[in-house]
Amino acid sequence: MNPAQFENTLSIGRMMRVLWITVGVLLSFHVILSLVHYQMHELPWLVRQIFDVDEEDSFPTWYSAIALFITSAVLWINARAHRQSNSPLRLHWYGLALGFLFLSVDEIAGMHETLNSEIEMSWAIPGGIVALLVGVAYLSFLTKLPRHTAVWFVVGGAVFIGGAVGVELFTEPYLENDELDSLGYYLWNGLEEGMEMAGVLIFLRALLQSMKGHAPSLPLAFTLTD
Repeated sequence: MNPAQFENTLSIGRMMRVLWITVGVLLSFHVILSLVHYQMHELPWLVRQIFDVDEEDSFPTWYSAIALFITSAVLWINARAHRQSNSPLRLHWYGLALGFLFLSVDEIAGMHETLNSEIEMSWAIPGGIVALLVGVAYLSFLTKLPRHTAVWFVVGGAVFIGGAVGVELFTEPYLENDELDSLGYYLWNGLEEGMEMAGVLIFLRALLQSMKGHAPSLPLAFTLTD
C-alpha cells in the first residue's frame, strides 16, 4: 500500500494539554522537594537530582530536550512544505528548525554551562545579544506571517528569553556569593526553567495552529485538528 494513503490525525488541544500537565508536574516536584529539603527535612541528593530542573541528568531536562526536538521536527516539516511550494520564507523556517535543534542538543550537552565556565561574564549576556540579533533578523519574517501567529511567536519567544536570559541574570548573585545550595536559588531555577518550558509550548501551539489544514506534501500526511 502506498504510504501516502496513511493519515495520522493529531489533536493539537490534546497534545498541548498533555505537555502542559507534564510541565506542571515536573515543576511541582522540583519546588516541593526544594521546600521539603530546605524547610523541613534534608533529602538525599539522588531524590532531588532526578527532579532538579537545573541538572542535566534529570527528568525535567530530558523533557525539555524532547519538547525542543519535537518543535524542531515540526518546523522542519513546515519548512519542507514551504520549499516544495517555493515559498520565500522557506529559509527562515529551516533556520528556526536548526535553532530549536541546537537548543535541544544544548539541554543535554550543556554547552552554555561550558561557556559560562570559560568566560568571566554570565553566558546570559552574549546569549541575550544573540537572541536580539536573531529577533532583528526575523522581523521581516514575522511581518509576512498571519498576525495571530506572529503575535504568539513573539510571546513564546519573549517568555523563553525572559527565563533563559532575564531570570538567569537574577541568579548571578547566588553564584557570586556561593549561595547555590539555598532555597532561593532553587526557586529561581524553577521560575527560569518554567518560563523556558512555557515559551516553547506557546510557540509550538502557534506553529501547529498555523499549519492546521495545510498538510505538507510528504510521504505521510498529518491532519491537525483542534
